[in-house]
Amino acid sequence: MRWHFWRAPFGRELRQGARTASKVLFSALCVVLMLSIHGLSRDASASPELNRNGTTYVPVNTAELLSKPNAIGVKVGAYLDNIHDLSLQNRRFVGEGFYWFEWPQALQDKLESNKIESGSMISIANQLDTWDRDIEGLNDEPTRLPNGNYYQQLRFSANLYMPEINLRRFPFTSIQLPVILETYDDTLAIENDNLVLVPDVRENAVVSPSAGINGYNIIAASLRSTVRTLGTDWGLNEGKLSYSGVALMVTLRSSPLPSILKYFLPLFIVVGIVLLAPSLEGELGDIRLAIPSTGLLTLIFLQQAYQAEIPQLDYLTFLDWFYACGYVIAIGTFVLFVWGTNFYQTAPKDGKEQALVTINKADLVFQLSAIVGTVIVGLLAWVA
Repeated sequence: MRWHFWRAPFGRELRQGARTASKVLFSALCVVLMLSIHGLSRDASASPELNRNGTTYVPVNTAELLSKPNAIGVKVGAYLDNIHDLSLQNRRFVGEGFYWFEWPQALQDKLESNKIESGSMISIANQLDTWDRDIEGLNDEPTRLPNGNYYQQLRFSANLYMPEINLRRFPFTSIQLPVILETYDDTLAIENDNLVLVPDVRENAVVSPSAGINGYNIIAASLRSTVRTLGTDWGLNEGKLSYSGVALMVTLRSSPLPSILKYFLPLFIVVGIVLLAPSLEGELGDIRLAIPSTGLLTLIFLQQAYQAEIPQLDYLTFLDWFYACGYVIAIGTFVLFVWGTNFYQTAPKDGKEQALVTINKADLVFQLSAIVGTVIVGLLAWVA
């Protein structure tokens, strides 16, 4: 039996071999842990200045905006009928549905005086490929409601962009697909006529029950008020303008079991084979050396295949950390086997058996350290 070395006396060579195996893996895992902790501190210290000074859409308190004397509230609603062609790589998707808005006579007078068409005063701010969009009003002219307000409804089909995407827990991730409705004309900016879009939050559905994307489940959908401030005055020296908006946010969550089978099962199979390689007897040097190098190449191709599905990121995903551990284990196993092969070959003839005991003990220490280290890195990566 392979485990007979547990009953053998442990000599200086045995302790040295165990220390060598543990040092190799411990040093490599320390590098991974330091990178993980650095990523956590970087996320914690990230400044929200970009959201305040850039062009990111940020939440806003509409009550505060409406409290200003010149504020004009416009009730805005939206309904997403269909979602398809989601591309995480390009951060885009195709959305189809409807949006509508209701405005008072005071705004209608401003639209007429500034010659602004009612159908164009609110646009989809995150649309792409405007040549390929389809936005049309269901009525040629706005409808006059019994309360004296005006109402208009439009249908849209457009390629939409995801301004923000968080893939730190990929493939167990939640993504938000937004349809951002925003005031278009500068005269309607908050600093000018202060047009404030207010979500129509009556008891109505905002997304169709049949809408969805394969591999994802819709877990939430809501209308939110936003404000976008552009970092430019367009060269007119009129100050930086802010635009009120309403975002229809649909939150999708990936299905866990398909994600495990697609992304983690191949990875765990390869790393598992590499971790089982030290169970081979230490005297089988050539066979042992071939396994980690083959596993390392397989890991590289597997990682390249899944990274083609997501955009280039400035942080590591949850799955990336496991690949990092896989690389460390494969390289550490190769270094361990190089040491073990040399140690066995240079041992005297009457010391071969004791050399195998030393190698076997080092192999066991390495296997246990690799498993514990992978679990620790996985926990740190999940909370990142």
